[in-house]
Amino acid sequence: MANVNNRPKPMPSQEELNALFRYEPENGKLYWKDRNVADFSSEAKGRSWNTKNGGKEAFTAKDSHGYHHGTIHGASFRAHRVVWAMHHTEPFDQIDHVNGVRSDNRLINLRTATDASNRKNQKRPKDNTSGHIGVSWHKAARKWMVEIKSEGKREYLGLFPLFEEAIAVRKEAEARLGFHQNHGRAVA
Repeated sequence: MANVNNRPKPMPSQEELNALFRYEPENGKLYWKDRNVADFSSEAKGRSWNTKNGGKEAFTAKDSHGYHHGTIHGASFRAHRVVWAMHHTEPFDQIDHVNGVRSDNRLINLRTATDASNRKNQKRPKDNTSGHIGVSWHKAARKWMVEIKSEGKREYLGLFPLFEEAIAVRKEAEARLGFHQNHGRAVA
């Protein structure tokens, strides 16, 4: 049955998640635990599920954005959100991968984030030609132009004859505005 309100199903409780999954902190992977056969419509179905899935890695599928995902009771969830919910009880909107690797679900690599803080930890866009976010060649001025956008506001930082100077100005602005140290890393 389709969800008529178009709302995602809520994350199962921390207790239920820990009953369903075993988490390996060294590699960030989830594994299905055997389930109680009494929870299935028949004992045979329960035994079959345990044979097929029990002890095996869960959430191995990757979506088009590189996130591992899977289903719990017919609802789809991303693995990093499940991992976070298994270990933390406070509500969250977004979970950020600190190193930018969306398949690295080690708890040490995850943090809660707002939309704004998540944007301050982005990879360099594939179409970036200078190699640095916010630094571009201004053809008419024949200098490097530097800009930064934070909290929805674009700030012009100036024109610079030297590429290294432009990069330094951008990095200073990133530090002043609380950008993550990984912001602008190369696309993997």
